[in-house]
Amino acid sequence: MCIRDRDRLDQISPAIKNVYNWVDNTLNFLEQNRKVVPLQQKLDMMTKTLAQLAQDLKDTELLITKLNNELAENQAEFDQTNRRLEELTKEALLMDRRLKAAQKLINGLGREQERWSALRVSLQENKIKLIGDCLLSSSFLSYAGPFDFSFRQRMTYEDWNADIRRREIPMSETFVLQNLLTTGVEISQWASEGLPGDELSIQNGILTTR
Repeated sequence: MCIRDRDRLDQISPAIKNVYNWVDNTLNFLEQNRKVVPLQQKLDMMTKTLAQLAQDLKDTELLITKLNNELAENQAEFDQTNRRLEELTKEALLMDRRLKAAQKLINGLGREQERWSALRVSLQENKIKLIGDCLLSSSFLSYAGPFDFSFRQRMTYEDWNADIRRREIPMSETFVLQNLLTTGVEISQWASEGLPGDELSIQNGILTTR
């Protein structure tokens, strides 16, 4: 009904106009309520969704905090394990160097043992030969001093040497006086003091110091 009709209702009966206004307002309320109810329902649903999302966010933040704590613990454990690994690696390298050094020492000792064994056999043989070598050396020291070099050589390396061998007294195959009566160090010392290095001078040095 238009406004003009409403004015006519007022002219007809104020009571009817009031009833009409009430009905009209009620219909307007129902119309507005029909529109508002879905919006309210949608708002309620969105509020619940928001609340659920907020709870999910809170749970996610708690989970992230827990995971961060676990990550920190795992990182600390990893760092500790890594440091231990570095220590063990250093120890392994040190042990490897020591093992190689020990192996070299063992190999060296093995070669030395072979040399010592050969030297032992040689010394055993030379020990027997010392009888004739010492006899010839002591004869040289006792009797060869007054004579010249040529006579000493003939007397020592020919006459006495042949006599000892003829009597089958053990002695070195190649006998040399200075090998038994002096050393290379002593000969070097004599040379530093001015003694010539020829065999006669060395014999004289032996005769003088023995």
